[in-house]
Amino acid sequence: MKSKLRVLLVLMLAFSLVLSGCAEVTTSDSQNQQTENENDQENSTTVAAGKTYKWTLATSWPSGLILQDMATQFAEEVKIASGGRLIVEVHPGGSIVGPLEVMDAANAGTIDAFHSTPGYWAGKAPASTLFMSVPMGFEPFMYLTWLYEKDGLELWQETYDKAGFNVKVIPLGITHPELLAHSHKPLESPEDFKGLKHRAAGDPAQIFKQMGVSVTTVPGSEVYPSLERNVIDSAEFSTPAVNNQLGFQEVTEYFSGPGMHQTACVFELTINKDSWNELPDDLKRAVEIAARSVTLSSWAHDFSESVKALKEFEKAGSKPVRVSDEVQREYRKLAWKFMDEKGQEHEMYGKVWNSIKAHYKEFVEYENFMVPIREGE
Repeated sequence: MKSKLRVLLVLMLAFSLVLSGCAEVTTSDSQNQQTENENDQENSTTVAAGKTYKWTLATSWPSGLILQDMATQFAEEVKIASGGRLIVEVHPGGSIVGPLEVMDAANAGTIDAFHSTPGYWAGKAPASTLFMSVPMGFEPFMYLTWLYEKDGLELWQETYDKAGFNVKVIPLGITHPELLAHSHKPLESPEDFKGLKHRAAGDPAQIFKQMGVSVTTVPGSEVYPSLERNVIDSAEFSTPAVNNQLGFQEVTEYFSGPGMHQTACVFELTINKDSWNELPDDLKRAVEIAARSVTLSSWAHDFSESVKALKEFEKAGSKPVRVSDEVQREYRKLAWKFMDEKGQEHEMYGKVWNSIKAHYKEFVEYENFMVPIREGE
């Protein structure tokens, strides 16, 4: 009996040692597997951190313009911010695709990104014009606070998403008001606009029509020769700085302000979503930081160059004319009525326009209280 008990105890002890050994092996295997997983994650992070990405970016602008400079400066900034891990090759309009074909190219993934202005896509996304400019509305600082601090940027992305664009949009550049016109006759009173053959585009063109203006939308490349040959009486295109580069003052006698039709102009960096999603988070952040940097510097640079441009116009013999307050008030009334009506026709346009009006009211009320009056010498 005692012999049987001893045998049983030995068997039980042996079995317990086997179990103990299994437990040790299982724990050890689990720890090894966890270590291997952690190492895999670290290796993956290291690979992502060391990988270089290259984007092809097309623009809607010819080389040499301030607008093209926004894109090239962005490429330089993002290269620095990313430590050389994101390289952006910038191509002027027409070198890869046409200036107005960049959205389709980015949407299809033919290019990774483009630099343009959102008003060009109004045919497929009517609300896009409101992210470019608001007639007698947003000035540059109003736009920036709405885009970055309010719901502007979210609405912009929603506008493109609802239009079916496979893109990510980020602001890249902003300018001061455009020049109202370079013209062959002075534009000051309401009568001066009746029957005027004027080059304009987008929503501003539709509003000018209500003032009796005969509007034509010639491409930017044809503005100079159209003015030179008197095919048109006047034209708007961009800010004084950009117009100066294009030489419109050489073929017109007058230049008119203020830029009531376009009190600011916003530009965009728009990226194919697949190209965007491929980037690790730190490079996405580098893109956003570089874009903000260029947006701020483009505003200051355009303002500085535009001040010089007005002086250059006068040196060329072109005369400055300021449009009367009466014309400006009429244009504002027509413009806001036009946008109210368009907002009733297009749901997304109405959503964006209502957000703009709310921010505009808040901004103006605040500035009227906080900013001192401006007195000229």
